[in-house]
Amino acid sequence: MPLYEYYCEDCRKEFTLLQSASVNKEETVCSECGSNVRAQMSSFSSKIPPRTTPSTVKAGPVTADELPNKRVLNLPIPKHVSEYHD
Repeated sequence: MPLYEYYCEDCRKEFTLLQSASVNKEETVCSECGSNVRAQMSSFSSKIPPRTTPSTVKAGPVTADELPNKRVLNLPIPKHVSEYHD
């Protein structure tokens, strides 16, 4: 399931939820105040290897050292909805 980022304009809280891709994002409400929220733009990174002969293709996962922007993996740890209650 993907992570979705939201912003509540009423209580000004940003939060991340782990939701099914089939969920209607417009029905998501703030866990703090119950108001409707606005979905924010999220980012992700992927790497597509160039087409090469099978003997030169590197097997295994991509490491941070192979990424052009190594800071892309420095993301905040997502919080569970229960962690937003003060």
